[in-house]
Amino acid sequence: STLGFFGFGGKEDKPQEPPIVLVDFGIYEKGALTLSTTAVPRKLGSTFGMRFRTLKPEGGSSKVKIVTTTPGLIDPAKNAVTFTTESVENVVTGQEYHCTFTFEKEWEMASGEWTLTATAEDGSQVKKTFQVFNPQQ
Repeated sequence: STLGFFGFGGKEDKPQEPPIVLVDFGIYEKGALTLSTTAVPRKLGSTFGMRFRTLKPEGGSSKVKIVTTTPGLIDPAKNAVTFTTESVENVVTGQEYHCTFTFEKEWEMASGEWTLTATAEDGSQVKKTFQVFNPQQ
């Protein structure tokens, strides 16, 4: 009888590198991660979110779609509730990108669930959900 060895002969199945990876997430100050957390206190000037980098295409750039989902922001200028904002960024492979949100206005500080998603061209994505809460005074 022949002994069958697993993993010999046939092509090597090496794990595919994802085209997009999460670097870190949490609360940032001046571009540096200060606290790795998904719990974010409502505070003017607070910046939270994640950083990601793309690994493909090597030596090139690609488009990454950034989607921010909020509990619902009421923009006084539009007098309408916004739940999602979308943008498409041109990213250089290997560089770190900030996918963050900063509370700059009172009306932007919505308590509840915020989700940030960065989607690569092939559909793979990194995603983080944050809980924005009212800090105790």
